[in-house]
Amino acid sequence: MVMAAQPAEFRKGPVCPFDARAVQLRPNLCVGFDAGAYASQHSYTEAGELTCDATKAATADTRCPTLRVLTRANGRTHTRVFPAPRTSSLGDPSDACVIKTLAVNRSGTRFALQGQSRDCFGGTARFSVEDVFELKRGAPVLVKKNGAYVH
Repeated sequence: MVMAAQPAEFRKGPVCPFDARAVQLRPNLCVGFDAGAYASQHSYTEAGELTCDATKAATADTRCPTLRVLTRANGRTHTRVFPAPRTSSLGDPSDACVIKTLAVNRSGTRFALQGQSRDCFGGTARFSVEDVFELKRGAPVLVKKNGAYVH
């Protein structure tokens, strides 16, 4: 079965001027992500062994998938770390390793985690993901999931 992705409204984001691992949404505002222990292919069993405490995402022994919001004020960078929403591709052990790109819409109000590959468990399904987020009260909120799956 094939599900078509929505037309792309995002472009690869410009590199954040104060953190090269993030992309710039607007002046003095950047976002980044870390797929953590889900970053590379793994078995279904290994994925089940990952335990993340959402309240301790930044300090957990196991690197949990996270989103980062970086702001710059008075010459200082402030970083806030948020656990990946469980309904997002970043929070899904079978999808997270696919995400390779952070893209930004033209107005800088939304960003998207994007990627294409095979299932992270090593399966034969090919798919693409595009999870769209916007910042609400400084926190990333998943507003839309686009994707295409080929089995």
